[in-house]
Amino acid sequence: MELQAKDVLEIMLDPYSSQIIMGTMEKEMGIREISKKLDIPLSVCYRRVKMLVEKGILKEKKHGKRVKYLSTVDNFKAVLNFDNNEMHVEMSVEEEKVSMKSSIL
Repeated sequence: MELQAKDVLEIMLDPYSSQIIMGTMEKEMGIREISKKLDIPLSVCYRRVKMLVEKGILKEKKHGKRVKYLSTVDNFKAVLNFDNNEMHVEMSVEEEKVSMKSSIL
């Protein structure tokens, strides 16, 4: 995974992206289902899902002509250390632990 800590934190802090990730952790859903169940405008859903797939955070699963999406994130934790100007993000993606550190600014 080529994500940076800042990217992951930005994605998780975005209310729509985080809802989509959490909403698809246990059940595959199509974009219309995500939009309806999570009360996210359909156009926003399309953009966020596309970005999350490109980043490797959502996985596409084809069912005939239909495409459903499933989160690859199993766990997420972010720690900000303002004394050391440091951000540490840990997450599990498809059972592989990913740990990233970067400066806050």
